[in-house]
Formats: sequence, C-alpha cells, structure tokens
Amino acid sequence: MVTVYGVDNTVCSLLVADREAKACVVHGTDLRDMTPAQIDDILHDHSEIVFARTSPQQKLIIVEGCQRQGAIVAVTGDGVNDSPALKKADIGL
Repeated sequence: MVTVYGVDNTVCSLLVADREAKACVVHGTDLRDMTPAQIDDILHDHSEIVFARTSPQQKLIIVEGCQRQGAIVAVTGDGVNDSPALKKADIGL
C-alpha cells in the first residue's frame, strides 16, 4: 500500500502491483500545516517516507521528529540554508 497525503490532508491509498509497500509521500506544503503529533504519527506508521520540496525549516522539523522517535539522524547538505538541520542532526555531512 502506498499512502499519499494530499494538499487538503486527505489520505489516498493505492495498491502497488501485487505487493504492499508501507510508503508515504509528504509534500512540503502539507508538512507546513502539520502538528508535531501528526508528524510523529507519520514517522511511526510508515517505514518508507519521502519528504518532497521541503524548506530549510521543514528539514529541521523532520530531523527533530525522527529524533523524537529515537532515530539517529544523518543529514547531507550543500549550502548555508541546510545548516540548521545539519547542526541538529546526529551526523551532518
């Protein structure tokens, strides 16, 4: 099952071929409106997550959410705008 969160926070589930995937795609515009509890639910319920088109602040929110789940977080970045998430991460490259 692939779960896609829409702009209006509705959930659409699609069957992918003959296998089920525990995947989720969250767009930056949707992430902006989510509470920490909603982010925690997504991180807990999905083993495969793609965060698309995120801002530097949203990258930091993702790092903090993963750390709340007990994950060791590594972040790669190529510019000054990535520095907040790089600094907060356990491993910054």
